[in-house]
Amino acid sequence: MSIMPLRTQKLIITALFVGLITYVTWQLYIHWGSWLQLSLAWQKQLNQGLSYLLQETTSRPWYAGGLLVIASFAYGFLHALGPGHGKLIITTYIATQATHLKQSVIISLLASLLQGLVAITLVSLVLILFQLSTKHLNQASLYAEQISYLFVILLGSYLCLSALRRGWLIRKSKYLTPLTIKSIQPLNSSTKAIIKTKAHSHSDSCGCGHQHVIQSHQLQSSFKSNLLIILSMGIRPCSGAILVLLFSYVIEVYTWGVIAALAMAMGTALTICLIAIFVHLMRDNAVRVSQLKGKSFSPYWAISLKILAGILFILMGVLMLQSIGLEQSVSPLLR
Repeated sequence: MSIMPLRTQKLIITALFVGLITYVTWQLYIHWGSWLQLSLAWQKQLNQGLSYLLQETTSRPWYAGGLLVIASFAYGFLHALGPGHGKLIITTYIATQATHLKQSVIISLLASLLQGLVAITLVSLVLILFQLSTKHLNQASLYAEQISYLFVILLGSYLCLSALRRGWLIRKSKYLTPLTIKSIQPLNSSTKAIIKTKAHSHSDSCGCGHQHVIQSHQLQSSFKSNLLIILSMGIRPCSGAILVLLFSYVIEVYTWGVIAALAMAMGTALTICLIAIFVHLMRDNAVRVSQLKGKSFSPYWAISLKILAGILFILMGVLMLQSIGLEQSVSPLLR
């Protein structure tokens, strides 16, 4: 009985995995509208429940507070399933940049938590510290949203510039003085061949042709790009958290409002992390399939992907800034 070659086994497993992902993606595409409507209905019910539980914390703090944390977590999880700029940013970034799985999860977690912290900070500063009106809170939320979109544009510009710089280094390395053989000795000789080089050294951008697949370190995200991702996603405060904080401030249970906002941020973080893991696995599987087929990639492919991602981020940021201008008549707390 012959044993199936290892390469064939890998191809079959990969084909089954791709088929499963394709089926799941198709089902999501078909039922996404109805699931989104169901999610919105659940969010509305949870929102009403949050208001009730916040009021109940005055008479039954531990019982109502525990239910408040659970309901807030569920609200954050469902709220993150809907459309939003954060999911678009993280999916585009992970799909086009070779981040590690752990790195993708950490970025998603920190960005989601930052959203909740920004909401808590805004409400605490505007309503409690400076004792201003809700009109000023609306204005502060709008400014934070604009800053978030500016960071999206800054992120896109940074990716484009770093990609162009990498391309320039690769192109420059091709014009370095090649290796020259000074002398040739027989293999059985004790005298070694003397090889002289003037400037060439192997690196990620040496352009020597030894890189045949896209490696993770080739597009390893820098601290700057990770920070820009977190800021572009997290500086825009969560509208649901602001509403809960505002209501808790009015009925004088602000501490429970802060706890609820943090629970919402954790629920949002779970959804964003799951999306990040899914996109990361899809990207890695696509690279693995190309490796099994013997595909080789030029370094310029990685550079092109990075430039494409940068352009998408710039356009995304500009469009979202324009959408704010079109919706100034609507309170940012209600959007």
